[in-house]
Amino acid sequence: MFTKSEAIYRLRELSEIIAKSRESYFNFNQSDITDQEYDQNISEVTEIIAKYPELEDGYKILNQVGATPNSKFKKVKHLTPMYSLSNGFNNEDIFNFLKQIRSFLDIPQSKNIDLVFEPKIDGLSLSLIYKNGTLFRALTRGDGQIGEDVTENARLIPDVPLSIPTEIDTLEIRGEVYFPNSTFNELNEELKKRGNKAFSNPRNAASGTLRQFKTNKERSKNLCFFAYSVGSDPDKLADTQEILLKIFNDLGFKTNNISRVFGNLEQLLKYYEEIFSMRPSLDYEIDGIVYKVNDFRLQERLGFRSSSPRWAIAHKFPAEMSITVIEDIEIQIGRTGTLSPVAKLKPVNVGGVVVSSATLHNKDFIRGFDNKGNKIRSGVDIRRGDWVTVYRAGDVIPKIKNVNVSKRNATSEPFTFPLFCPSCNSRVEVDKADSAIRCHNFQSCKAQIIAGLKHFVSKKAVNIDGLGGRIIEELYNKDLIQQPADFFRLETKSNHGLDLIEFLGKGWGNKSIKNLFNSIDSARSIRLDRFLFSLGIRHIGENASQIIAGYFVSWEKFYNAIRIGISKNDGQLLYEIEGIGQLMVTSLLEFFSDNKERMKVEDLLNYVKIESFIKHNKIETGITNKKLVLTGTFKGFSRAELKSICEKNGAKVLTALSTNVDLLIVGQSPGSKVKKANELAVKQISEEEFKVLIDTNI
Repeated sequence: MFTKSEAIYRLRELSEIIAKSRESYFNFNQSDITDQEYDQNISEVTEIIAKYPELEDGYKILNQVGATPNSKFKKVKHLTPMYSLSNGFNNEDIFNFLKQIRSFLDIPQSKNIDLVFEPKIDGLSLSLIYKNGTLFRALTRGDGQIGEDVTENARLIPDVPLSIPTEIDTLEIRGEVYFPNSTFNELNEELKKRGNKAFSNPRNAASGTLRQFKTNKERSKNLCFFAYSVGSDPDKLADTQEILLKIFNDLGFKTNNISRVFGNLEQLLKYYEEIFSMRPSLDYEIDGIVYKVNDFRLQERLGFRSSSPRWAIAHKFPAEMSITVIEDIEIQIGRTGTLSPVAKLKPVNVGGVVVSSATLHNKDFIRGFDNKGNKIRSGVDIRRGDWVTVYRAGDVIPKIKNVNVSKRNATSEPFTFPLFCPSCNSRVEVDKADSAIRCHNFQSCKAQIIAGLKHFVSKKAVNIDGLGGRIIEELYNKDLIQQPADFFRLETKSNHGLDLIEFLGKGWGNKSIKNLFNSIDSARSIRLDRFLFSLGIRHIGENASQIIAGYFVSWEKFYNAIRIGISKNDGQLLYEIEGIGQLMVTSLLEFFSDNKERMKVEDLLNYVKIESFIKHNKIETGITNKKLVLTGTFKGFSRAELKSICEKNGAKVLTALSTNVDLLIVGQSPGSKVKKANELAVKQISEEEFKVLIDTNI
């Protein structure tokens, strides 16, 4: 397992990979990594945070859902969040899922828990909002909080009723939009005849059709929709998921006819195998099975984690595989100077998707070892010219699984990392802090500078639309953009855009230039956390930026702490921030101690206004923003359920007592924490007093 410093680096690396894959998958109908690789990355994050729970607040990768909605659509906040599902990959995962439910609800093994079995459609999640029985709005998942308004396109889907027989004022029906396999090939043939690009798979076809800016009536008629849940208060319609699905049919919606209810785990898993075997005969793509607790009362008690319900899990199918050859191994350089290897594959069709590249992660992965030093692929290395087995699950770029050594050319040689940066020819070094091979010439390395500029304008940073990677490279090569502040000088430096039209060429005219400058102007006001993130400081990702911004609130207070830290060569004011460790503090002080970087920031401050960061809690109660510790057992609920209730109310539950703890909640048969609370003068309250504080009848 990692040391803490290694864990921080790996979490940052995983954060970037996961964020990029989410953006590609949800907003651009493309994929940078396989579904299985994505799931493995999430599992690795879970494993690391389990060992170093203090890092959780700094790397909230597991809390994120979907991706930021595409700017071309109207953005609308969901009535209730659209969560994603946690995943299981084998029978043991499903057994543990049930075990955790029993533990959370304190239900004995002898008592059955009914689970609803539903196929996991590989399509696009859709929320349908009905006002007084009439379709009012249709939204995509987006980032789980805010979705894209696709109402006009959704109205054309035959399976979406324009009106339903209900007396409920506002009813939200959720389900999955998909493109049938039976018409997918016909669609692609038609697109090819017209000289248009074909869709790589039915999921892309569904997303591309529903999320098209201009309505295509003929194509939309091919879309289908399965209803599977309501947005909130399902008990308004039914007591169980099983009955709810029947009511959906009565309302005019289609539901999946292979859904079943099982109270026995063996029967559930047996049916899973049956559906897996009949998967090729279905007229829609599925990538797994969803299991849901049937009883809505139990669902309510179980509640949600930060990004997924406790009462449901997706049992994923095994990945699809194919064989191809590695034509080349390229080295890419990120904004922090890390050298990352990428395999360029001979294009191959894997489950209906043509793939041509795959990440090779790092030097160890190529050598045949994982990040713990254990052998992978039986210790076989990866070389140019190798025949390899690649796999995918869904619309994704593959991961290399195995190497066929018997087909290896006798003259092939092991891949060696370059000693010098491919971009600036500086000698690369192994970074002692995180073991990454890195170019440290960050001031002059063209690849790092351009990557940093791309990061600065990205959606989660200052969010300047219209500036893709190729355009930024051209602007840099033309000496129009060399540092972040130059974006805000671009209109003047480019002769009010005339120079841009000239060298950017086709697709760029007065209107697109005007839109670009408007987007730049809108970025002149930016919230503190996004501004910190935009600077591209090593180890300071999106979540760390939010933690820092939440602590200091204003730029002035933050920058003052930085100046004090630099002058005293002491980061004490930064170490006080919970969730910010030594590596992050060191990175902050090193960044602002560098005269050139500090001058770039101060130059930028001439053009942007940094807004204060204000954190809003969903629920304001007597424990909101309090730090709590639990001890003993409780009458009405399990320890896990109590912790969940506290977090819903905006409190943070800690495991150890200190003078920073606000309350100790004392249950029956408490342990030694009571004595320690007395010594530390930490206030103690009973279970009943706790209920009064949160003003609830649980």
